[in-house]
Amino acid sequence: MSNMKSAFTVMTQVLLTMNTELTMQRDRYGRTPLHFASSIDFFKIGSRWCLRLQCSPPFICPSQHPLLPLMKVFQANPEAFNQADNNGFFPIHAAASEGVLSNIQVFLKKFPYKAGLRDSKGRTFLHIAVERNRMTVVSFVCQTPRLAWILNMQDNSGNTALHLAVMSVSFRVFCALFGNREVNLNLSNNDGKTPRDISRNMIPPGMYFLVSNAKEINNALTSAGATQADVYWDYIDEKHSVMGNVTDKMIAANPAQTICIGSTLIATMAFGATFALPGGYRADDHTNGGTPTLAGRYVFDAFMMATTLAFICSSTATVGLIYSETLVDLRTRRANLGICMFLVGSSVTSLPAAFALGVYMVLAPVARHTAIAICLSSPLLVLYRNTFILLRTAILARPLCIRLGIVQALLKLAVSVITSVFVELWPLIVIFGWAAFARINQHS
Repeated sequence: MSNMKSAFTVMTQVLLTMNTELTMQRDRYGRTPLHFASSIDFFKIGSRWCLRLQCSPPFICPSQHPLLPLMKVFQANPEAFNQADNNGFFPIHAAASEGVLSNIQVFLKKFPYKAGLRDSKGRTFLHIAVERNRMTVVSFVCQTPRLAWILNMQDNSGNTALHLAVMSVSFRVFCALFGNREVNLNLSNNDGKTPRDISRNMIPPGMYFLVSNAKEINNALTSAGATQADVYWDYIDEKHSVMGNVTDKMIAANPAQTICIGSTLIATMAFGATFALPGGYRADDHTNGGTPTLAGRYVFDAFMMATTLAFICSSTATVGLIYSETLVDLRTRRANLGICMFLVGSSVTSLPAAFALGVYMVLAPVARHTAIAICLSSPLLVLYRNTFILLRTAILARPLCIRLGIVQALLKLAVSVITSVFVELWPLIVIFGWAAFARINQHS
């Protein structure tokens, strides 16, 4: 038991000892044993075996020698590396297809000049990794200077890895390639399309106010000065004009109904909060009987403005969505839906602010720390709404700095972030600005 070896290694060794010609045999798809070994991640399998068998020294754990099965097959017949299956796939393509970086590294260490092997469609292993969204493989190629010569290789359709990354609308894969200055942004494929042309074509037609990966990719290429084919550009605009109308007919109704329900709920909550004020009301025999007991305070004024904005924005959005159902012109309907989404977003920003301010007024005199904790956790809703935008900005920051330089890239990102923050948080500016203004006038 102390001399136990990996089951994979033992089995492979026994079979190769019995018949070394097994490594040269093919199945009906033309695949050799090395194709299969290349597509298996022995690191993951070894780790699973370790957990099951609870391996520890002096036992020989599969994860301690995870590549032994691959190496046994590879060493028995190194020429199998140059044998393609019926689809033109070489073992390195099979490894890239499954994202097994460790196997690719083994191949490239032995045959570094074979990194440009092409399949029947003219694709390198980088093309395959991009198509299958294998981020680890793409990052490895982009970060390895000796592989820079394959970054701009074109397949039979003239597509580079960047073309395919834009087609797949994979933002992380695109940023990995975009962040390497060796990647040419202006190569045209056989259809005369540059990556920027394709990115424009990949933007969902119709609802342009919707944020999408394709739109962010197009903006990044535009910022970096990527060229476009002027002749093809007219065709793209015409296509989007036609498809936009068709797409709007299909998708404008469902979002409108969903948003209308949400905006109605927000309006109902804001309306109820306005007349169920924290602190209650003064007694009728008081000089100002029936008025709120906390009126005149800074937090109270901010609370009232927050509930007011939440009610007005959500109510306006509800009316606008109902009105949009009667519009025949799709362009007007699209614009109206965009405005309604903006108003609903503003009401979503105002409602947590009203909640936090109301809780603070009630708890602060007796449980100040709890009140502050609740106020600090309230913006999580707004933060969640912008999570994907923030992640895309963070991922794009480094590649953009490489392409444009640190100063210019940070300037562009700063303008974008400040604009987004203002659009998202303008209700807070109005809420606390009005409370400060009312407070100043009260004492003047």
